[in-house]
Amino acid sequence: MIYESQKKELRKYRHIIAALIAQSGGYFTPMYALGAIKAYKKKESFGCEWYYHIADIWFGDIKDRYSDENFKEINVEVIRCAIKSRRRRNIKQCLAIVDKNIEGKESAGASWF
Repeated sequence: MIYESQKKELRKYRHIIAALIAQSGGYFTPMYALGAIKAYKKKESFGCEWYYHIADIWFGDIKDRYSDENFKEINVEVIRCAIKSRRRRNIKQCLAIVDKNIEGKESAGASWF
């Protein structure tokens, strides 16, 4: 169930959320992308399967590659990239996914499936 307050946030960040879904290759659902945005705004750590993959690439064999600080760094960079790409045409399909969530039809699992 998507609450009215969440729908309002989905509308507010609609293009950024769509860009996050596109960037993630479908790992993010609209609600999960909204969680990443909220963590970014609060300067908090945000961990997810996709970010674990990024941590493996960025931090390799470092013992604490899955630390809160590393996940904060990853989230900041991912959100910044989404903000830069939020008006590109390649997010049209992802905007439709966000719009369905705004209508109250929550995505379950990866957004492309």
